[in-house]
Amino acid sequence: MNIAIVGAGLSGLLCALMLEKRGYSPTIYERLPKIGGVLDSFKRKKVLFDVGFHYSGALAQEQYLYEIMDELGLLKKLKLEKYEGNFDTLNIDGEVYRIPEGSQNFKNSLQEKFPHEKQNIETFFEKCYEASVISAKPENFVKVDSRSLKELMKDMKDEALRKILLHFTIFYATAFYEEASFDFYAKIFINMLDGTRKVEGGGGAIVSALKDSLKFTTIKTRSEVEQILQNEDGVYALVCNGEEIAYDAVISTVHPKTTMNMFETLDKKQTRYKKHIDALEESPSFFSIFCLVDADIKSNLYFYGEDGSDFISILPSRKYDGKTVATILAGSYYSEYENLSKDEYKLAKEKECEYHLQRAKKLSGFENIEVFDSSTPMTKQHYSNGAEGSIYGVLCSAKQKSLSVVMPRTRVKNLFFAGENIIAPGLIGAFLGAEILMHYFEPSDS
Repeated sequence: MNIAIVGAGLSGLLCALMLEKRGYSPTIYERLPKIGGVLDSFKRKKVLFDVGFHYSGALAQEQYLYEIMDELGLLKKLKLEKYEGNFDTLNIDGEVYRIPEGSQNFKNSLQEKFPHEKQNIETFFEKCYEASVISAKPENFVKVDSRSLKELMKDMKDEALRKILLHFTIFYATAFYEEASFDFYAKIFINMLDGTRKVEGGGGAIVSALKDSLKFTTIKTRSEVEQILQNEDGVYALVCNGEEIAYDAVISTVHPKTTMNMFETLDKKQTRYKKHIDALEESPSFFSIFCLVDADIKSNLYFYGEDGSDFISILPSRKYDGKTVATILAGSYYSEYENLSKDEYKLAKEKECEYHLQRAKKLSGFENIEVFDSSTPMTKQHYSNGAEGSIYGVLCSAKQKSLSVVMPRTRVKNLFFAGENIIAPGLIGAFLGAEILMHYFEPSDS
């Protein structure tokens, strides 16, 4: 069986590795000169910066990512790093809240801080524990949980407590997002509290480990898939650089909206399917500043205003020359960049960078911050081949994840989806989506 994978980001590489273990030799098509997409790291003046990966939950022993990475042989090629003390420090409305490792520790600290909400906190954690198991078993991923985070927090009245708990929506949707899917919130919440880790070398180390693990996969860079061809029997070929190449199945890890635009003709059912996908709401985008901070930053710092939309964060990666390599993240808008000329874009980027830099200095008290580079929502769009520069792809709202979820098997025969838009976003979503996809591919004897 000939299988093509569109996109050589995390999901594309994962799908290839899992297919290899089932006896297949897939071909990956990547339009950019290098693999890794937004997961990869890059260097400026010998300083290593992380792009789309800074830290993740579920990386403690016996947790999902730890176990699946161990099973795939990736863990022995990576070094996981624990945080010293708190992994996140929140500044909300002028108050500082520290998030320690361990869900029980966090629960106890919240109950001590908010004694009047003690029972509500207890109940909330119980519900989170119930939904926190991450599994690729078919009986688990087909379950529909339409509950929103807002529903599960309805009895909590303390606004500060609500904002602390809502902080965790920033890892898969946007800040303080009450309409977020509770099912995925619980998985992120508990697995981060009990297993947040960094990876030495950042996302680039994960990309290298995956590439090194591939033995029977062909990777074609600078190879943009322009069209996917189908007949009455389903997808039978793709067109790359003007050449038609036959395949028995195509797995697309780029955004479903982008993928469906690769078809010249669709039947009525497929047209309705495409309209459904086109109507999905996207997660927001970020502006990133890659910098060196003359301070010893051990915890990820988050600064929130009234509603969370004006948040800014400082995420430390590693030390360099006695300083902290960090990424400053803030909310940004694709629409403010998409129609600009080259000169207008450069000016707008410089202006936004300076605005967020001054905010970060004021809020953190770090005066000595050296900027090496920055990126806009257009940068994210370029590297992810997604939609509107969205940071996590399709918005992980309760409504979209229950009524409108995009599954790996599509309405086009022999076309499959993988990536952050399928099942769930982020590192967990990429691994989970790829693992679920494998249920559709029987082990090969070849």
